[in-house]
Amino acid sequence: MNIFARSVTLSLQFVVVAATLGACSNDPDDTALPVVAVGQSLVGTCLDFPADTGAEIDSLPRIDCAEAHTHEVFAVIDSTADNYPGFDALEAEAQVACLDAFEPYVGINSFDSVLFADWLVPTLTSWDRSDDREIICLAGNHDGAPLVGTVKDTRA
Repeated sequence: MNIFARSVTLSLQFVVVAATLGACSNDPDDTALPVVAVGQSLVGTCLDFPADTGAEIDSLPRIDCAEAHTHEVFAVIDSTADNYPGFDALEAEAQVACLDAFEPYVGINSFDSVLFADWLVPTLTSWDRSDDREIICLAGNHDGAPLVGTVKDTRA
């Protein structure tokens, strides 16, 4: 199976990371998801990024939400830009969009939460080669402790 993987920029607010994740394999038991065109079906998916995750990734390390994990996808939003606006503009768009989507999913404003909002944005390469426009919004624990269970409607 040929999977087109996109690179996205991971903007972790509290963790500086320095390596790149591998691409999704053809193994049916593989939990890594390609990052291109994930769509709304990704909302509610829990992810467990290794500590050495790099700034550009091409797969998402999916894990059952009942197990300890680092992030949960709470929104997938299409960028409103017609042409690649640049990293800074995508970051600004992602910040507004993800912070707006946080409270309806978690049940509390992100500024009052013990969780933080984070996001993945397309790179120029994924924008041009894969028609990638999706901003993936993530929730994580402010203190870096693993999440266990979903954050949806927890008011955490």
